Parts: sequence; C-alpha cells; structure tokens
Amino acid sequence: MCGKYHISTEDENISFREAIAQLMLEHPEITLQTRDVVPSQLAPVYTKAGLAPLRFGRKVDFMSRLLINARSETAHSSRMFAPLLRTSRVLVPAQAFYEWSPQKKPHLFAREDGQMLYMAGLAFPGEGLDDFVILTRDSVGRPSEVHPRMPVMFGSDELRQAWLEQDNLAQALLLLEDETRYIDCQQAG
Repeated sequence: MCGKYHISTEDENISFREAIAQLMLEHPEITLQTRDVVPSQLAPVYTKAGLAPLRFGRKVDFMSRLLINARSETAHSSRMFAPLLRTSRVLVPAQAFYEWSPQKKPHLFAREDGQMLYMAGLAFPGEGLDDFVILTRDSVGRPSEVHPRMPVMFGSDELRQAWLEQDNLAQALLLLEDETRYIDCQQAG
C-alpha cells in the first residue's frame, strides 16, 4: 500500500516547479507539502482542470484512521469508489513512493530512468478542499520483492491524459500492465 511518497521541486523538471509556484500564488492560504507526503497533508495533484491542492486521505466512519488507498481491481464495483472512478480521477505526481517490507523497513522506489511518477488516484469532494486516495495494484518488478501492492502508475502522456479525461476508459486503464522499471533508491530511513 502506498502510505507515503516523495515529491520535490528541486530537480530539473522546470515546468513542474513553475506549476507548483503558480499553485502557491493562487492559494496563499495553504501550505503544500513537498518532500515526504503522508496522509492528512495537502499535496499538489493533477485534476481535469489542472494542478490543485488536495488532502491525502479521507476520513470515513468505519475506520479509525484515514482511508488512503483503493484497490484498482475492485474500484469499479465498490459503492464508495465506482462513482469517483467514473468522474473524479486524479494523478498524483511524485519522484518516488515508499513501501514497507514485512520487517517494517521502508524502501523508496523510483523510476529507473529518473522521470516523474504519476500515480492514479480518486478525489472525494471535501469541505473546502477535496481529499484523495491512491489506487493500488499487485506489485511488479523490484517493488514486488518488498511488498505485494504498489500504486497504479501511468508512464506516458497519452495514458495520463486518457486517465484524466476519458471516462469510458478508466476501468480498462487500470488493467494495463506496468512495464516501468523501478529501482530501490535505498533502504530509506
């Protein structure tokens, strides 16, 4: 499960850095979390309308902690997630994501090519700001050596655009194989 991820504006992705700066100018009342993002924090997330501040995690009555993930395989049949899958899809940008081994050791995974990750998410309408959860799938590649689940990610611009804009393709996009190669940056601490 993805309960923590890393995002930075300090790399060479100038367009992302500029988008974050613009978002902070448009919303001076909020503090966006960069570096390590954990549940309950505000983070930059791509919606159909562009980059927006959303809160990671959703408070639901039947859980004592925040709901942070949704299983991609069952989202389409869930009373909670199916309506969001049809209309409220988001992309969560990150440089890397954390997964924990059975021994509770964190591992930080990034794309082998160093490009940004775009995790599939669902947005819940909130009071003031929306909340989001990250969709997960069975792990593949390096992450599968550490944890059985990982975020659903879209590697190409075409897939990312389709995820945000093509309501009729959402369920099918979740079934696509993830052919991205990931590296375990370190045993994060």
